[in-house]
Amino acid sequence: MNRLFPFLFMLFLLSGQAYPQRVGELHSQDCDHHPCAHVRQTTGQSGVYPQNPLLWKYKVHFYGLDVEVSPEETFIKGKVTVGARVAEAPLDTFVLELKNNMQVDSVLLGQQPLNFVHQNDEVLVFLPEAMRTGEELSIVVHYHGQPGGSGFFTGFQTGLSPFQKPVLWTLSQPTNARQWWPVKQVLEDKADSVRVTITTPKGFVAASNGLLQHIDTLDNQVRYHWKSNYPIAYYLISLAVASYAEYNFEAPLGEEGETVFVQNFIYDDPSYLENQRENIRRTKDFLAIFTDLFGPYPFIEEKYGHATAPMGGGMEHQTMTTQANFGMDLTSHELAHQWFGNSVTCATWSDIWINEGFASYGEFLAREFLYGKTSAKTWMRNAHNSVMSEPGGSVYVPPNQTHDLWRIFNGRLSYRKGAAIIHLLRHEINDDPLFFQILKSFQEAFRDSVATGDDFQMVSEQETGQSWGWFFDQWYYGEGYPVFDIRWHTSEDSIILHSSQHNAADNNDFFLVTVPLAVVTHNDTLHYRFLQDQKNTSFRIPFGGMVREILLDPDDWLFKQATIRQDLTEEEPFTADVYPVPFSEHFYIYLDRLTGDEEFEVFDLMGKRVMKGRVTNMETRVTMPPGGISVYLLKIKRGNLAPFKTKIMQMPY
Repeated sequence: MNRLFPFLFMLFLLSGQAYPQRVGELHSQDCDHHPCAHVRQTTGQSGVYPQNPLLWKYKVHFYGLDVEVSPEETFIKGKVTVGARVAEAPLDTFVLELKNNMQVDSVLLGQQPLNFVHQNDEVLVFLPEAMRTGEELSIVVHYHGQPGGSGFFTGFQTGLSPFQKPVLWTLSQPTNARQWWPVKQVLEDKADSVRVTITTPKGFVAASNGLLQHIDTLDNQVRYHWKSNYPIAYYLISLAVASYAEYNFEAPLGEEGETVFVQNFIYDDPSYLENQRENIRRTKDFLAIFTDLFGPYPFIEEKYGHATAPMGGGMEHQTMTTQANFGMDLTSHELAHQWFGNSVTCATWSDIWINEGFASYGEFLAREFLYGKTSAKTWMRNAHNSVMSEPGGSVYVPPNQTHDLWRIFNGRLSYRKGAAIIHLLRHEINDDPLFFQILKSFQEAFRDSVATGDDFQMVSEQETGQSWGWFFDQWYYGEGYPVFDIRWHTSEDSIILHSSQHNAADNNDFFLVTVPLAVVTHNDTLHYRFLQDQKNTSFRIPFGGMVREILLDPDDWLFKQATIRQDLTEEEPFTADVYPVPFSEHFYIYLDRLTGDEEFEVFDLMGKRVMKGRVTNMETRVTMPPGGISVYLLKIKRGNLAPFKTKIMQMPY
């Protein structure tokens, strides 16, 4: 889902030079002794409200919704068939969830009416006799009513399109399916298949999951029959009804000639398609990119599609996303959910990162691989700024906070920090083919099922052969972000770095992290990485050239605050560079560091001073009067230190 939230030193030299050497002892990276380690909270049947234990006594294998609706009113009537298998005997009471304001008309087992009680937002159905483990049953519930609720997270809503025409749509996440149909709201119990039959007045079109099987034309109504044969979580079953037009196409999915049908139900106004055609067709590019990065599209035998609704964001209903518009980030986000959230679903609402963090990173990847690194860096920089707008909060949602809808779907934590830590893992692995193989392996291992953050850690460790407990303790379960204070100076043939770091959420804590930096010289930029594994540490980088600047994390891998400055040590000799040599009208003075106390003098060969000035920048331009071939002596002074002297030659053009 993408809600439009308001706002929104183990070092190696990438250029091939020698490894920098650590000043002091390299400390153990054993996460058991790391000060950032956090105690993980176990989750059982984690949800946003207490649920009846009888729900776990059976497994759902089929949902059949047969409903009658109109986008002109918030009313629904029909029947729901639940095909189930007994998981724990004896089963004598069958439980479904449905809000009390809805009316249950009857419950059948085959053709046999059953006694039931509808209370406490549950329908308790009393079976004629207790059933044994493995036995199957099919319960049919006839019902009607006006679903309640308001706001974005409302299960059943009606509204007006931008063209002032009525629209009906559903949004059952996290637990609002029970607002409009009798259901078992347990994440790990995915139905093997679903059938959705929608009867609506003529003039309206009904969209849902899977493939459209056929359409029945009645006297004053139209009936749409949809069917999906892929496992599906309860909250991803949907319907959208409006005066839709269709705009469809085939999208290629790779080099083997596979395609997927993209079916779009859009507002029935010619201007809408005219304005949105190219935005809708970007879905083809996103499908190709995500297939390459995440693995095969999970629902290729059916479709991918969109249904427009005035909902203020989007919801990733399986094979048929409901969304307000076709903005680049929104469309790529909801599509990425088909892999992460739909095919692989969070096992608990505490692990909503499996859905929202990965889908948000899909936004970044779509930008990176379609529009370039600058566009992607802008997205990530904005995400970092959002994460650091407050110091606290973990990506993992503690079970005692899952009752809070806005904590689960917190844009700063579940979405943007969720995406940022995936990017950080990519940085720590430092091997893109291996990183994307982890995503593919994770998707494949938990396809059609549910997963936790710990499951993703397990796959990461299997693929890399490394332990990542420290990473997940810090970034997934932990809070805050690193704050760096870095000082550096040159010493003979090296750069010495002193890094002090703490956690913005806890001054006594710090982050074990690989820190990227760039050393900028007069004509080159050299990239390094150092591992900070203690709060205060020093590193030596073998380096013999002139340093113009040192940049911390120039490619924005980390969300952090940082101060980096040159440590001016007056006892050390200073160095300078002069270029070009020879010069014509002007030359540049470059200093390795600047105190504000530097000045220069230019003398001719007879010892006469021809120019004097102050060095005001690390790179200072000096303009000489035009002349013939001349040789000068340049003297640069800093306080009481021995002056820097060199000869320079002026040549006419």
